Amino acid sequence: MKHLLFSVGLAVLIGAGLAQADETPLSVPFKVGKKRAILLPVKVADSTDAEFQLDTGLGFNLISPQLAKKLGMEPSPGYKVRPVTGGELDMAQGRLSALTVGNQKESDLDVVVGEPRFFVGNDGETKVDGILSLAFFRNHPFTLDYANQKLVLENSESLSQRRAAGTRVECRLSDEAVVASISLALKERGPAPENPGGIAGIISGITGGGGAPDPPKAWVQVNTGCEPLLLDSKLMFTLPVDATGANVTETEPTDPAGLRYRSWASKLGKVEVWEKPSLSQEKSSVVFRKLQAEGVLGQEFLRRYTVTFDLPNSELIFAK
Repeated sequence: MKHLLFSVGLAVLIGAGLAQADETPLSVPFKVGKKRAILLPVKVADSTDAEFQLDTGLGFNLISPQLAKKLGMEPSPGYKVRPVTGGELDMAQGRLSALTVGNQKESDLDVVVGEPRFFVGNDGETKVDGILSLAFFRNHPFTLDYANQKLVLENSESLSQRRAAGTRVECRLSDEAVVASISLALKERGPAPENPGGIAGIISGITGGGGAPDPPKAWVQVNTGCEPLLLDSKLMFTLPVDATGANVTETEPTDPAGLRYRSWASKLGKVEVWEKPSLSQEKSSVVFRKLQAEGVLGQEFLRRYTVTFDLPNSELIFAK
């Protein structure tokens, strides 16, 4: 009898867990702030309402020192953060009892404690209470519906519908931080040269030589905290781009950490998700600068679509 009661109880617990994991899709409205920042309402420690910026390229969740003090948190100093744009920031690390977005809750999670301005820029949403990253959504598929300004927390049925209706793209997840990258073709395929005649033409036909070369490719981090496409300056030589050309603007700005860097702004004829020609953008704005990655794909490209982040299956889904 005890064994029967245990089995029934276990079945109830498992069923409750499955129900919780597959709740009805919930839409969380978001506001658009400075520099087109996505601002989401969240609940911190089950009691405090706050506003976080969504930055899918950050790799960790961050709360401001003011919010940490309000929660009575005593963070440990000396935590080093290395942004994709380079440099090293000295922050602190703490532990948050709970963080909730819509009907999704994560408990007992590590957070970085630091000023948001170091990541959003001095002209960005510096007054937010924190920054929400893909670290929160590691096990929670969600969709960014730019047209209707809402974030949709998906369940298995709605996720299947997204897959059927959209274009699925493989993504890589970083080992060091929860950041998703996709492969991007950076230039239109050039016209195929004429096939030579005679023996050379026969050899070319057999070997496959003489065709148009593949466009340069880069794995770029998908980043809602950025607006244009950023590419590492090394790719200027690969494309190639003339840094002194009439269509290139060179500047030497200062980042939020106070470090000066060189950048070159220009336009690319076309960018396209690798082997997904329907996912493309003509005359894409691009900024070349030194990065800790090959590139960063910002919202100028992303907001043309409804984008689903399905990290458990290592894919993104794009739909019009």
